[in-house]
Amino acid sequence: TTTASEEDVSSRYPRTDRSGFNRYNRDANASGNLVSSSTLEKKIEDLEKEVLRERQENLRLVRLMQDKEEMIGKLQEEIDLLNRDLDDIEDENEQLKQENKTLLKVVGQLTR
Repeated sequence: TTTASEEDVSSRYPRTDRSGFNRYNRDANASGNLVSSSTLEKKIEDLEKEVLRERQENLRLVRLMQDKEEMIGKLQEEIDLLNRDLDDIEDENEQLKQENKTLLKVVGQLTR
Protein backbone atom coordinates (compact mmCIF):
# COMPACT_ATOMS: atom_id res chain seq x y z
CA THR A 1 0.00 0.00 0.00
CA THR A 2 1.09 3.52 -0.61
CA THR A 3 0.49 6.54 1.56
CA ALA A 4 -0.39 9.91 0.16
CA SER A 5 2.21 12.57 0.67
CA GLU A 6 1.30 15.81 2.40
CA GLU A 7 1.58 17.60 -0.89
CA ASP A 8 -0.97 15.33 -2.54
CA VAL A 9 -3.41 15.69 0.33
CA SER A 10 -3.08 19.47 0.44
CA SER A 11 -3.66 19.78 -3.28
CA ARG A 12 -6.82 17.64 -3.12
CA TYR A 13 -8.23 19.31 -0.01
CA PRO A 14 -7.14 22.94 -0.08
CA ARG A 15 -7.16 24.77 3.21
CA THR A 16 -9.39 27.76 3.49
CA ASP A 17 -8.63 30.77 5.61
CA ARG A 18 -10.85 30.39 8.68
CA SER A 19 -9.77 33.44 10.63
CA GLY A 20 -13.04 35.19 9.73
CA PHE A 21 -14.98 32.33 11.30
CA ASN A 22 -13.21 32.32 14.66
CA ARG A 23 -15.98 32.20 17.26
CA TYR A 24 -13.79 34.11 19.69
CA ASN A 25 -13.02 36.96 17.32
CA ARG A 26 -13.74 39.82 19.74
CA ASP A 27 -13.01 42.68 17.36
CA ALA A 28 -15.68 41.69 14.87
CA ASN A 29 -18.30 40.63 17.40
CA ALA A 30 -17.87 43.03 20.33
CA SER A 31 -20.84 45.25 19.50
CA GLY A 32 -22.80 42.26 18.22
CA ASN A 33 -22.29 40.45 21.51
CA LEU A 34 -23.67 43.41 23.45
CA VAL A 35 -26.71 43.61 21.23
CA SER A 36 -27.28 39.89 21.17
CA SER A 37 -26.69 39.66 24.93
CA SER A 38 -29.30 42.32 25.70
CA THR A 39 -31.59 40.76 23.11
CA LEU A 40 -31.13 37.38 24.73
CA GLU A 41 -31.75 38.83 28.19
CA LYS A 42 -34.93 40.48 26.91
CA LYS A 43 -35.98 37.22 25.28
CA ILE A 44 -35.29 35.34 28.54
CA GLU A 45 -37.35 37.88 30.51
CA ASP A 46 -40.21 37.56 28.00
CA LEU A 47 -40.06 33.78 28.20
CA GLU A 48 -40.00 33.87 32.01
CA LYS A 49 -43.08 36.12 31.97
CA GLU A 50 -44.77 33.75 29.54
CA VAL A 51 -43.92 30.78 31.77
CA LEU A 52 -45.37 32.62 34.76
CA ARG A 53 -48.56 33.41 32.83
CA GLU A 54 -48.84 29.80 31.69
CA ARG A 55 -48.32 28.53 35.24
CA GLN A 56 -51.01 30.89 36.52
CA GLU A 57 -53.35 29.74 33.76
CA ASN A 58 -52.52 26.12 34.55
CA LEU A 59 -53.26 26.72 38.25
CA ARG A 60 -56.56 28.39 37.34
CA LEU A 61 -57.51 25.45 35.13
CA VAL A 62 -56.51 22.92 37.81
CA ARG A 63 -58.69 24.74 40.36
CA LEU A 64 -61.55 24.89 37.87
CA MET A 65 -61.18 21.17 37.18
CA GLN A 66 -61.15 20.43 40.93
CA ASP A 67 -64.30 22.51 41.40
CA LYS A 68 -66.00 20.66 38.57
CA GLU A 69 -64.91 17.27 39.94
CA GLU A 70 -66.29 18.28 43.34
CA MET A 71 -69.56 19.32 41.71
CA ILE A 72 -69.71 16.03 39.81
CA GLY A 73 -69.19 14.15 43.08
CA LYS A 74 -72.00 16.07 44.76
CA LEU A 75 -74.31 15.48 41.80
CA GLN A 76 -73.51 11.77 41.83
CA GLU A 77 -74.40 11.65 45.53
CA GLU A 78 -77.65 13.48 44.78
CA ILE A 79 -78.43 11.02 41.98
CA ASP A 80 -77.78 8.11 44.34
CA LEU A 81 -80.14 9.63 46.92
CA LEU A 82 -82.82 10.21 44.30
CA ASN A 83 -82.46 6.65 43.02
CA ARG A 84 -82.88 5.31 46.55
CA ASP A 85 -85.94 7.53 47.02
CA LEU A 86 -87.32 6.27 43.72
CA ASP A 87 -86.79 2.67 44.79
CA ASP A 88 -88.58 3.38 48.09
CA ILE A 89 -91.46 5.10 46.26
CA GLU A 90 -91.75 2.22 43.78
CA ASP A 91 -91.86 -0.25 46.69
CA GLU A 92 -94.50 1.84 48.42
CA ASN A 93 -96.49 2.09 45.19
CA GLU A 94 -96.39 -1.69 44.77
CA GLN A 95 -97.56 -2.12 48.35
CA LEU A 96 -100.41 0.35 47.82
CA LYS A 97 -101.46 -1.51 44.65
CA GLN A 98 -101.64 -4.75 46.63
CA GLU A 99 -103.65 -3.05 49.38
CA ASN A 100 -105.98 -1.56 46.77
CA LYS A 101 -106.55 -4.99 45.21
CA THR A 102 -107.42 -6.40 48.60
CA LEU A 103 -109.82 -3.54 49.34
CA LEU A 104 -111.48 -3.91 45.94
CA LYS A 105 -112.04 -7.63 46.62
CA VAL A 106 -113.58 -6.89 50.01
CA VAL A 107 -115.83 -4.15 48.58
CA GLY A 108 -116.80 -6.51 45.76
CA GLN A 109 -117.76 -9.23 48.23
CA LEU A 110 -119.73 -6.76 50.37
CA THR A 111 -121.74 -5.47 47.44
CA ARG A 112 -122.88 -8.91 46.29
